[in-house]
Amino acid sequence: MPSEPYIVIHQGENITDYIQKNKAEIDRKLSEYGAVLFRGFGIDNAQTFEDASKLLDPELKNDYLGTSPRNKLTEFVFSASELPPHYPIMQHCEMSFLPHAPRKLFFWCRIAPETGGETPICDFGKVYEDLNPAIRKEFEDKGVTTIRNYSGPGQKGKSVKQLKPWPDMFLTTDKNKVEEICKVHELEAHWLENDSLRLINTRPAVATHPQSGSKIWFNHTQVFHSAAARMEYAHILDRQKNLRGLGLNLFLRINDLWESFTQKPEERAMHVTFGNGDPIPDDYVKHLIDVIWKNIYINPWQKGDMIMIDNYRTAHGRLPYYGEREVNVCWASDK
Repeated sequence: MPSEPYIVIHQGENITDYIQKNKAEIDRKLSEYGAVLFRGFGIDNAQTFEDASKLLDPELKNDYLGTSPRNKLTEFVFSASELPPHYPIMQHCEMSFLPHAPRKLFFWCRIAPETGGETPICDFGKVYEDLNPAIRKEFEDKGVTTIRNYSGPGQKGKSVKQLKPWPDMFLTTDKNKVEEICKVHELEAHWLENDSLRLINTRPAVATHPQSGSKIWFNHTQVFHSAAARMEYAHILDRQKNLRGLGLNLFLRINDLWESFTQKPEERAMHVTFGNGDPIPDDYVKHLIDVIWKNIYINPWQKGDMIMIDNYRTAHGRLPYYGEREVNVCWASDK
C-alpha cells in the first residue's frame, strides 16, 4: 500500500463544490492511500474547513478525550495542539486507547510554519507488518494498559510532560459527570489527593481495519512510554540538525532519569505497560519507533492545505517548528 497521501490539486472550484462532485472518487482514494491531501483550494477560515469536513463525513464529533491541549474554534473545529513548538508529538492513531476511536481526521493549515512543523503520517498497517514477529506477538498476546495523570482544578502538575487539568478535558468540574463519561469510554477513574485524577484502561495493541480486514498497530505505546520522547527526538535531530534539538534531546534524557528516581511509574503524567502489568522494555520501544520512522511520510504544510486521514489505519504526529503555525482539526466517528 502507498505510504504517501493522494494529493488533489486545485482545479478551479472551491473546496465544497469539488467534494460534492467527487465524493465517491475521494472515498476510493482514501481507501487506497489512507489519506487525501487537498491543496490550493484557498480554504481561509475554520467554518469553511468544518463545512468541507462535514461533506466528507457528516458524523463530526466534538467530544475529545485525548491528551493534547486544544482550543475550540467552531462547533466541531479545534486547534490541533497547544503544546509548545519545540515538543514532538509522536505518531499515533487518534484516541486509539479508547474503545470507539474516531474513524476519520481532518487537518487544515491556516498558517504554515517558517521551519519544521510538518504533520507526518504513517501507515500503521505497514508498521504492524514490519515489526519483529516476536515483539509483535507479545503485544498481541498481552495488550496495552495506559495510565494518565491529570491535575485538579487550578493545580499544576509535577512534570514537563504534564497533561491539562481534568476539567479542561471533560469540560466539567462535576466528578459524577466525569465518572459517567469514563464508564462510557471504559476508563477507570481514580481520584487522588488535591482532586487529581488518574485514568487507567487496557486495550488490545492491534486492531483489524473494518474495511480491508488488515491488522493495524493501534495503541499509544510510542507516545506514552517514558523513553519514547527522547527516542523520537533522536530521529528528529537527525532530520532537523539544530542546536535547539540537540539541547532538548539532552534535556529529555536527563528528565527521564530524574523522573525515574523521583516518581513511581504510575505517577508520571503518562505511562504504559503491557496489559498484564509487565513493563514494556525500552528496546521494544526503540524498535517500534525505528520501524515507524522507516515508514513515515513528511511533507511541508502549505497555507490552506487540508488533509483527510483514515484514523483506523493512518497515524499522524507533529515535528518541532520555529515561527508562527496554526493547524486545526476535526474528526468523525460512528459513536
